[in-house]
Formats: sequence, C-alpha cells, structure tokens
Amino acid sequence: MPLRFNFCPHCNEKIIFKIEMEDIDSKLYPAPVYIICKSCKKLSTFYVDSLLRVSYKELVKKPGGIKTIETQ
Repeated sequence: MPLRFNFCPHCNEKIIFKIEMEDIDSKLYPAPVYIICKSCKKLSTFYVDSLLRVSYKELVKKPGGIKTIETQ
C-alpha cells in the first residue's frame, strides 16, 4: 500500500494518503482519484500515473475517478 505525500490545493496543508491500484481506473492514465483533505474537509481530484505518483491536481471533482480517499 503506497503512502503518498502532497499538498492540498485548497488550503496548501501537507496531506498523506494511501493508494492502491484498485483505487484507480488502470485503463486511464493519468488516472483521477478523489482526495478529501483532513484539514479543510474539501474534495479535490488528483491524477496519478502507473506508478501511483501524483502528476497534477484539480480543485474540483472531475469525472472518471472510482474512489474517494481521506487523508491521514
């Protein structure tokens, strides 16, 4: 279970989340996954590559994600 670090695009706080291959649509890269920030409670869309690294993020919920992950 890879542990990932990034920053919330809403509040800019550091976030930590766990992601698995079954959390994303592996037919679509970069694959969207929805992240809810523990600090500000807002949802954003993060896009990950085939190694589950975040390539970029959006402030809003974009279509295509199959899982919503809460940060730790």
